[in-house]
Amino acid sequence: MQKQGEIAFNVVDETNIIESSSAAACPCSKAAQRTLFFDSLRYLFQGAFDTEFCTVILLMACQLWGITTKIKVVIVSVAFLSMVLTPITQQLAKRSRWNNMQVSALYFALVGTAFFCGAFATSWGTFFFFMIIARIFDKQQIPLMIKVYCDNYPRTCRGFRVGTALACMPIGGIIFSQLIGGVLGKDPGHLCYALLLASFLALMCAVCFLKIPAQKAPTGRHRPLWINFRIITRDRLFVGILCLYSLVAIANQMTLPLRVEYLADHRRGLGVSYGTILAIFAVIQPLASIISGPFWGKLYDHVSLITMRQCVTVCFLIGIPLFFATDNINTIYLASILLGIGRSGGVIFWSLWVSGIAPRKKISEYMSANTAVMGLRDALAPLFGYILLECAGPWTVGLTAFILLTISLLGFESLQRHPAYTKRISDIKNN
Repeated sequence: MQKQGEIAFNVVDETNIIESSSAAACPCSKAAQRTLFFDSLRYLFQGAFDTEFCTVILLMACQLWGITTKIKVVIVSVAFLSMVLTPITQQLAKRSRWNNMQVSALYFALVGTAFFCGAFATSWGTFFFFMIIARIFDKQQIPLMIKVYCDNYPRTCRGFRVGTALACMPIGGIIFSQLIGGVLGKDPGHLCYALLLASFLALMCAVCFLKIPAQKAPTGRHRPLWINFRIITRDRLFVGILCLYSLVAIANQMTLPLRVEYLADHRRGLGVSYGTILAIFAVIQPLASIISGPFWGKLYDHVSLITMRQCVTVCFLIGIPLFFATDNINTIYLASILLGIGRSGGVIFWSLWVSGIAPRKKISEYMSANTAVMGLRDALAPLFGYILLECAGPWTVGLTAFILLTISLLGFESLQRHPAYTKRISDIKNN
């Protein structure tokens, strides 16, 4: 019998994997405590220069260099399209002598370097180049982190701990948005100071990654870099869940940029004030995500995978149509709260669902395939939303999202009783 604190080595076909220690399986273990503390700190820093930050930076760059909307769209899209590279970078990480957290630290050191160089850019071309580099590398650590969660957190409290850490991300976004808004509001020329601060925070993320306990599995023989893409063609259950989940994500992502336009546009929307828009997207939704994060984590730990997904879908199913179907600002506030709650649950589900259906030895591979599909999906969904808005108006956008969400809801309900799903869940729990 394995002694407390002893590490179990399991030899598997084609790959040798170091399983987590029994000490890490304890919720009070030092590995679990260090992971939670430094992962929360990392999310706090990362939240400061995530999507919202890049949106502000691009707006300032447009004023300084006259960057066109097409170039701005390219920079935003690259952040999503770069996720398609994660199956390849995950295999490269396995070939290296470093563990997952050391590789993640390297990625964020490159992000920090790109922000630093971008701060001293003298033309839109060099600025464009360094922003592309930053957006590519800050997405590559996603498949690496889930393996650490599975090693360091026991199944019974994994969702709660990940949810608690993720709740720190919007906190960082709120704090930084206020700070950067004050700096750039006085003079867009202060853009370099914002980028220098983002560079420092990215380097702090790298330090946090190095502090998180991680084990390096023996590399074994090298496999083709593109092998993770084969999962999409070979695991029908994984693909089925991925497709149904993608319908929810498309419905959310296609409406995300349109919500601001719907509120601000006097011709096709409500034409509300900038202060109201800021209150909805910088205060109400982030606060709803922060407060509901630990709750979603607890729910993930105590209900089935699909039940958790259905609860998240219901939040979007009510929130999205409600947002576009009314001109009452109080109703829009309510819809925004539901969307913030749904977003928090969706992030937790997306971060962990692969660990619920993938073989333990291939969790990172499955997550890289999941991330690649997400990147392609999230890059195209807003474009689809804009086309619908131009052709048919905001009401049609909301209706389309409602239809996609309903299909997903019914599909997951059917899948929950499918023999292949119940057998897979049973096998995962018993291993």
